Amino acid sequence: MSPRPRRPKNRALPPNLYSSNGGKSYQYRHPVTGKFHGMGVSRAAAIAAAKELNAMLMPDNDLVGKVLGRVTVRQHAKWWLENIAPEREYKKSTLEMYQVQMRKLIAAMGDTAVEDVDVQDLAKLLEDHSARTANQIRQVAVDLFRVAVSRGLRPDNPAEATLKRREKKARQRLTQAQYDAIHARCPRWAQNAMDLALITLQRRGDVSRMRFDDVRDGRLFVVQEKTEKYDTGYLAIAVGPKLDKVIKRCRDDLASPYLVHRRPERKIKDRAGMDHWTQVKPQMITRAFAEARDESELFDGVPENERPTFHEIRALGIKNLKDKGVDPQKLAGHATAKMTSNYDSGHEEIRWVEVAAE
Repeated sequence: MSPRPRRPKNRALPPNLYSSNGGKSYQYRHPVTGKFHGMGVSRAAAIAAAKELNAMLMPDNDLVGKVLGRVTVRQHAKWWLENIAPEREYKKSTLEMYQVQMRKLIAAMGDTAVEDVDVQDLAKLLEDHSARTANQIRQVAVDLFRVAVSRGLRPDNPAEATLKRREKKARQRLTQAQYDAIHARCPRWAQNAMDLALITLQRRGDVSRMRFDDVRDGRLFVVQEKTEKYDTGYLAIAVGPKLDKVIKRCRDDLASPYLVHRRPERKIKDRAGMDHWTQVKPQMITRAFAEARDESELFDGVPENERPTFHEIRALGIKNLKDKGVDPQKLAGHATAKMTSNYDSGHEEIRWVEVAAE
């Protein structure tokens, strides 16, 4: 079995020998058990011992692995992409995330047999990345090795034993005062998008796809783009006074089937995903919000990656409903209360709980 691609600091060392303790000592990874053994501080002695151990423990080439039917991580990942991914019907963004993180797994251990990957291999890989990236790699690895178990390639899932890292939210939450200031600087169509998102708790993609003919029998019907496979993604939102006011404001002198619409300033060259010339793409909503946010000067001095985006309107809407004692889970289209609580966390205001001592 060929060794995995090595890191620069270990490339001058024999296979399975690694520097440790900041390069002050060495350790040998048993090619069969995967366990590490200290090899002391002498580079020459560690190299000599590693070569001798490799001669006794390692097969000469990949032909042995082929005869034994050993499947590498690279081969299994390819099989997963060809056989499992199509059945999942992932959204484009989800599939791209899987492909990106799978490439990291392949780069680190692609030539290693699936059965030889252990918890320490995966833990070391995760330690080299940020919390968010590490959690994505872990998610892909858990899925990949779960399928490997079902294929009979190994008896357990080593990725499940790794720890999920806590991700610190970088973007600031949006307050109602900040929302109002940004709203005042937006063009009318973007104001409509903001208000629809705040009242209905829908994402920018779902807001951009809302049509006038979706409003019937006193309800606004929404099929959420992100959860349309599940019952939580099919919503019939009751049109109350606030929502009715916004919908009526969306009707103007520009004939359009979409609630959020605009007259383009110039001819649109890329109309992919558009079925009407007045339609507003999700990224246009994001851009209009960001421009008004920066014009407000409320976030001057705040790094770009920490400034609230249009998506934070959803979190503000969830907070507003919870402040009124209303459970926003169904309206948000969340399958669990935990998902909703993720959006409600991070606000500075204290929500006092009314209780009685008697």
